[in-house]
Amino acid sequence: MTIQLLELNEAQAAIYNRSNLRRAVKDFDDTEISAITLRDNLVVVVRTDGSQQAYPREIIVAAYQEFTQRLKHFFSYLGPNYRGPSIWHNNAYILFKGWTYGHALGHISTNAKLQASWADKFIHINDQTKLEALLQSEHTDIGHLIAPEGFRHMQSIELGSALDNAPGDDTKPQVKTIERKEYAPYCSCGSFKKQLNNLVDFQKEIPGYKPTCIHMTWLHKYRELLSERSRVRTEARGGVVAKCVAWAYAPPEDHISKGRFILLYTDSGSMAPISHWSTYKPNEVFTEEHAWDLFFNMLGAGYVPFPLTSLPQLSSVFKKNE
Repeated sequence: MTIQLLELNEAQAAIYNRSNLRRAVKDFDDTEISAITLRDNLVVVVRTDGSQQAYPREIIVAAYQEFTQRLKHFFSYLGPNYRGPSIWHNNAYILFKGWTYGHALGHISTNAKLQASWADKFIHINDQTKLEALLQSEHTDIGHLIAPEGFRHMQSIELGSALDNAPGDDTKPQVKTIERKEYAPYCSCGSFKKQLNNLVDFQKEIPGYKPTCIHMTWLHKYRELLSERSRVRTEARGGVVAKCVAWAYAPPEDHISKGRFILLYTDSGSMAPISHWSTYKPNEVFTEEHAWDLFFNMLGAGYVPFPLTSLPQLSSVFKKNE
């Protein structure tokens, strides 16, 4: 059976591709493919030998959405010294890439050094185009500009003009500053911009579709964590937090292994001496992949997490575990 090949638009090509077919179809063979096209509600894979396989569009769409909004591990988007997103202007943030935590020597990588150098200076850059060029270019890969609720702009308008005044009246026109909001979320990453620039076509494939990305997913989860941590601290008896967890992370020594996530806990407050702290499940090995669940589990049990680096009395513990 011959098939008329339909050229995919940008949105279709982003959804119905080899990678998402592989994610959606068990044991999918992504070699010797001459074309991927669409027919009715099917995605048709045309092989180099002329054979064809057809798969329901909906399973490929589901695989695309799951992958596009997947949650990366906790350290994926922290800057140096476990720095979270930095406030910029207009309700937007700088989301750092976790260069420091991808490898034991990540902290001396070029991008990690640039992050440390620029982290407190981004707020002085008012031009969005210039900021994004600094964050992402052929020479830098520091992070992304992200506005999960959209940008908020302040705009000054004149309520009147000097021409409206009576002759001889030199009163200057009144100026009022108003807030102008753009409620559409934004991320400067390539994936989000592709969705934004081809939104009509994406919505033809996925009705009601709204752009998203892994950075948006991570930021929402990070905010949820901060909110839960704040709640537990506020609800502590007498306003004093007794149940605490100190955590530390050692990045992997190579690009194959996982890092080590270490936890100590106490019921005697964050300033308790080292003798009052115990290692959490010392016979188990935790990595970066466990961090989110461990954080929310400890908060659910009423324990407040603190970076071990903020508790000087415990500084020797991590060294012993290295």
